[in-house]
Amino acid sequence: MKFKVLSLIMTASLAIPSIGLAAKKNVNDKPYPYGNPVVTHMYTADAAPKVMPDGRVWMVTSVDHLDKPGYHNMEALQMFSTADMKHWVDHGTILHTQDMPEGEDEDWAIWAPDMIYRNGTYYIYYPMRNLLEVSKGKKKKVDRYIAVAESNRPDGEYKVTVDRMAGVPFAGLDPSVFIDDDGQAYLYWNQAYMGKLKEDMRDIDGKFFKLNYGAKNFMEAAWMHKRDGKYYYQYHTKYNGKVDPNNPDDPNRAKSHLDYSMGDSPTGPLTYKGTVNWELGYQVDNSNGPKLPGKSYVPWRLTQSNHGAVVEFHGQEYFFYHTSALSSWKQDEFKERGTWTQRSVAVDYLNYDKDGNALPVQQTLEGVSAVSIQQPFSIKPNVPNSGTNYSLIQDKIVAKDGAIVKFDNLDLGTGYYYFGMTVHKTTRHGHIEVRRDSPDGMLMGTLSLRDNSAEINNARTETFLREAKGDNSTIYLVFKTNGNTVEVSSPDFFAGAPLPVAGDNQFN
Repeated sequence: MKFKVLSLIMTASLAIPSIGLAAKKNVNDKPYPYGNPVVTHMYTADAAPKVMPDGRVWMVTSVDHLDKPGYHNMEALQMFSTADMKHWVDHGTILHTQDMPEGEDEDWAIWAPDMIYRNGTYYIYYPMRNLLEVSKGKKKKVDRYIAVAESNRPDGEYKVTVDRMAGVPFAGLDPSVFIDDDGQAYLYWNQAYMGKLKEDMRDIDGKFFKLNYGAKNFMEAAWMHKRDGKYYYQYHTKYNGKVDPNNPDDPNRAKSHLDYSMGDSPTGPLTYKGTVNWELGYQVDNSNGPKLPGKSYVPWRLTQSNHGAVVEFHGQEYFFYHTSALSSWKQDEFKERGTWTQRSVAVDYLNYDKDGNALPVQQTLEGVSAVSIQQPFSIKPNVPNSGTNYSLIQDKIVAKDGAIVKFDNLDLGTGYYYFGMTVHKTTRHGHIEVRRDSPDGMLMGTLSLRDNSAEINNARTETFLREAKGDNSTIYLVFKTNGNTVEVSSPDFFAGAPLPVAGDNQFN
């Protein structure tokens, strides 16, 4: 495995329908002079970041071809990770069109992916575009759908387990996966469709439906995240026309923005709130930076493609998007706009006002600062000898339905992202709620208990945690086991600090 270490900044963008493009040579080999984009040795787009059980932020991206621009030439997915939001390690290609199921007369392209972790398995959801030969004398048929690949580690080896999700309609595009604090997983995709995922995470449970997001300007690139109990749904807007170099901010032109809606449920209805990411290069402070010759704005201001994603990392939210800044540099040393289908991931800060409304992202040349995290990776609290409806027998919690275990005075610092327990005796369709401050306080995550919970993932059941941070925290485990008694042990709050990987020691 080869690793490349990168200095990154924020921002991520979406794909727009492909047009015929003449390939421009990447003739400039000088080091890219700014912090954004964060990947500079290849073209990357459509970033999907998540905090994983090792405490690192992992990012899967699509890949724009270095020599052949155009969305039909996107052939791979690439994986990166960071311990500090500034320096990134390239873990290589995790999926390629060559890995697709065999067939006749195929012309594959692989587009904007997403990923998630659940109980020992990493899932990649990705959209396929396949150009099929129908019959002689007829035009080729474009086939689009969503597939699933799985692995037991974030950097591979990924195996295609579902070559076509049956519950997703024709033309599946830009899948985005979200697990709520109650343990229910959802998939969002193009045309503002969504559905619940089955427990095996491989298909839609029941019927899909269209999300009421409170507006009518959805084009693609759905992304859901949660903050302070509110759900934020962002997407790429419909737009029209090319950007006029003499009037790029024309108020009469529908813009290539990322807008968002907000509400109290991941299934809607949501209220439209406005723009979270302006067009690429809008109001970037380039007083000492690159300008398109004869203009006051950055060269990539004239390209249109926007695809966003959000991750919270130790008290700050980060916004991922992509720009054509790198191709502008590699092809023309900032003298031209760059190629809009040769994009690169950028990262910037996402902030909110006092009412929880997202503030439009300030796109920057330099990106974000490095984060230093000084706390243990894991906290293993002692289980109190007394509580409600449970007993402690040789370090095992023998819990009846309705049992409550209380952990006092936990120092969760700037955040712990996962909680897990070892399962010795399980039940069907039970769960353990992780709540803050009281047995009916804020739900932070939910551990599932199923027939096979003692057999998979080394008998560990785990959940992602939201807002598990702060000193002197009081956390409650609430057992809901359908009248059955279960046995668990070894509670562990973990992923509170990033673990090292090969390549970390090459930071600049």
